[in-house]
Amino acid sequence: MGNLMNWSALRLPRPLESAGSAEKIRKALADSTILLWQEGNLRVPLLHMSEPLAEALQRARLQRRIRFGFEDIAGRLAAEKKGIDALRQKMTSQEQNRVSRLLLFSGDGAQRLYRHIGQILIEHRRRLLGCRLDTDSKTLGKLLGAGSVGIKVILVEHKDAVSDVLRALVDGRE
Repeated sequence: MGNLMNWSALRLPRPLESAGSAEKIRKALADSTILLWQEGNLRVPLLHMSEPLAEALQRARLQRRIRFGFEDIAGRLAAEKKGIDALRQKMTSQEQNRVSRLLLFSGDGAQRLYRHIGQILIEHRRRLLGCRLDTDSKTLGKLLGAGSVGIKVILVEHKDAVSDVLRALVDGRE
């Protein structure tokens, strides 16, 4: 992340690498970063809520590939990490880490929330990319069909949905 994150070495889902859009996406992520919280030192990409991005998030929601709620997300990532760590011990070849999950969050959270997000991003940095959206929780909630309920943090879970969301960052930008 930020000073820990080398954007040019970021390994994206295979479909993006093979389609040749990975380089553009890495550049888009690196071009606009922001401190996760004011006193922190983690930098995360700041994503503009464009039409293609909104559509990709709505598609992921319809496919049930979005998880809501910070506690639920943290629990899910921890459980998956246990399984992955166990699998890694059995495997002899070291498959390089690749982004397979996106943690997206609104810009109107409390400092405490962003510190917790920072901990999760560091703990799961091998496969989790965190990005701040340039929108508030009410707008994000409305976009994802939660009515007037604000949604501050979402996890995009499946590699196809992750690819779709990341591809939306460069859609229409040539």
